[in-house]
Amino acid sequence: MSVHSLGRSRSQPGYRGLEERCLLAGNVTVFENVHLFIRGDVADNQFELVVEDDQLKINGLDGTTINNEDSYVVAGATVTDSGVTFEGGLRAHLGPGHDELSITDAQFEDFSIVYGGTGNDNIELLDSTFNDNATFQTYEGRDTISANGSRFEGALRAITLDGQDTVSIIDSTFAGNSIVTTGNHADSIHLDGNHYAGDVNLVLPLNGDDTVRLDNPVVSGNQLGIFLGNGDDTIHGDLTEASVASAIRVGGQGGVDQVLAIPTSAEVAVDVTVDVEDRLVFDNGTGGVSGVEAASPAFFNSVSDNLRNANDFQLDTTETISRISWSGRYSGDVFEASGEPFQQDDFTIEFYEGIFFNGEPYAPDGDPIATFNVGNDVNRTDSGIDLPIDGGDLYEFSADIDITLEAGKTYWVSIFAASEGEVPGNAFGGDFNHFQWGFQTAYSAFDVGQGQFENTSVYTFGDFRTSDPGWFNDFNSRQDAPQDFQLWL
Repeated sequence: MSVHSLGRSRSQPGYRGLEERCLLAGNVTVFENVHLFIRGDVADNQFELVVEDDQLKINGLDGTTINNEDSYVVAGATVTDSGVTFEGGLRAHLGPGHDELSITDAQFEDFSIVYGGTGNDNIELLDSTFNDNATFQTYEGRDTISANGSRFEGALRAITLDGQDTVSIIDSTFAGNSIVTTGNHADSIHLDGNHYAGDVNLVLPLNGDDTVRLDNPVVSGNQLGIFLGNGDDTIHGDLTEASVASAIRVGGQGGVDQVLAIPTSAEVAVDVTVDVEDRLVFDNGTGGVSGVEAASPAFFNSVSDNLRNANDFQLDTTETISRISWSGRYSGDVFEASGEPFQQDDFTIEFYEGIFFNGEPYAPDGDPIATFNVGNDVNRTDSGIDLPIDGGDLYEFSADIDITLEAGKTYWVSIFAASEGEVPGNAFGGDFNHFQWGFQTAYSAFDVGQGQFENTSVYTFGDFRTSDPGWFNDFNSRQDAPQDFQLWL
């Protein structure tokens, strides 16, 4: 886990100004029937709900009209001890276009929902109160949902879908449960000085390289959970003025996640649980045949005279790896290319340092720096993928290991298996008569002459020549050898 210092940098409340653009202003339709209904058209609409002179008004901005007028006075709004209140709920659909809606000092008593549409939308809540459940949702586009000084008595749902989106909630109160979730792009979530009193408060950025900043919450309910999705995510913030009665939980999923240093105060009791033991550190990629990367392996003749393969990699940061996962297939008779898995696996995983040729990683070198004889403890699972070569099954595996790898250094990993079962009579020779890590080619060889080996896979790359034992590489085959593996903390 990479940790960096983080100085005091509390953001001051601020509001994003309406963008200066040459717009084809539209018309917003408003009517009241128990609830306040608002619907934008296909143009770019900019408008506000604001309390003025003890009235709730809807004002058009930048040329946008409201029912073809400059503004609309909400008849159902009344003045109460707590301010100007609408007895029903807000039902707004902004429609297509790049739309902007700000709500200031308003109160709604019933369930409220605001939808964005296609386009880059901005929904802004300032010092407003929602006394029932409230949902704010945007769709495609580069969208923003922000709240400052607002209060949510019921459940809050702030949801953005596809697009590079921003959610900013500052100095607001959640009396009920809350969920803030973003979609499948690089999104940003900023939570600053909020009070969480509900039983469940979740922050869920989904796929994408997301950033979450958490500053000085008051957590008086059950817990605040921030669970990062797939992607290279970052969470940081400042807890020096936080008040946490229960816990803040932070979890990482697939991707290279960073939890930067989050300052706390000795006077503040904070239980921050960082759950990153299943964090992905390195993936050699996806793509190619059946979603498995066509990697760049080196083939080498090991001291046991068995032809093996290996894959080179580097890490950006020094890490202690606790788990490795990989994919592969089982080989069978040379005349029946697809093999069945044996009852018991016997896997070995080796890590090497390497040699270079013309400045490029060439092959593993010397003895392994670490060897893990994991045997049958590999969590074998049929992936459900049928390989296009022969319809054979692709299997997924994982095993626990313990190795520290330095940043920027080239390593090689080799994964091979023997079996306690009977080997088919016509199976390929070498380690790969049982398991093929690079499943598209057999990586198996038979001796066709002293010091000469011939590849007998589906693809023919010519002869290999080597000393016995020794290392060799065949650059002609480097782009046709899918080897799928991942390293985890």
